[in-house]
Amino acid sequence: MTTQSRKHRRRLHALPAAIALATFAAVWLYSHQASADTLLSAKSIDDWNKTCRHCAIEPHYDVLKGEIIRLESRMGRALLSSPVVSEGSRPMLTWAWSLDEYDEDTSAALMRVTTEFASQETGDRYLVHYVWNPAQKTTTREMIGDNEFVWVVSGEQQQARRWYQVERDLTLDLGVLAEEIPEDTRLVGIEAGIGEPDGRKVRSGGYLDQLSISYLPEPLPAEPVATSD
Repeated sequence: MTTQSRKHRRRLHALPAAIALATFAAVWLYSHQASADTLLSAKSIDDWNKTCRHCAIEPHYDVLKGEIIRLESRMGRALLSSPVVSEGSRPMLTWAWSLDEYDEDTSAALMRVTTEFASQETGDRYLVHYVWNPAQKTTTREMIGDNEFVWVVSGEQQQARRWYQVERDLTLDLGVLAEEIPEDTRLVGIEAGIGEPDGRKVRSGGYLDQLSISYLPEPLPAEPVATSD
């Protein structure tokens, strides 16, 4: 068999794997764009539980964004929370937020979105706080309690009074932070707003655009690639 014939056969054998990869990419793109569900918006504030002390949580109109949520805390908390029924094992959470001007010496999580995971098999619960902390670098991560973590997704690189889009693969992030997560661990709740993860009160204000969730498809099994001499 000639060298050219062997190369041709290898290309033919590799074709099914390439098709499977392209199909997975197309399915993910369609699923991610077409099936995203809005969990929280200015219109659904009243459907969420409020923790509001010395604060304001109200709809607001922005020329660029349209209807958004205004959050303001005067040394209190301004939080919205809701249980979530997960429809898949790979939830992707997306939101946009903007922070008011703050003191340069501020060192606190001025805004956050918290995700709660739970395993029915073991009873374990996990909390991941995605925060805006102007005193820390983006991607800073730390453990603050048993199965409780803080992840800075907006930090000293970001500026006040500007909008920033955040998109997180929640299951992937939890796997980075925690060890030996039970297979049945699923997203069960979300909390969003102003208030330190450890419960401390803060003085802050900002805006939150809608929280949306979509689900990544499970990876397709790899197609074996045959080779021939």
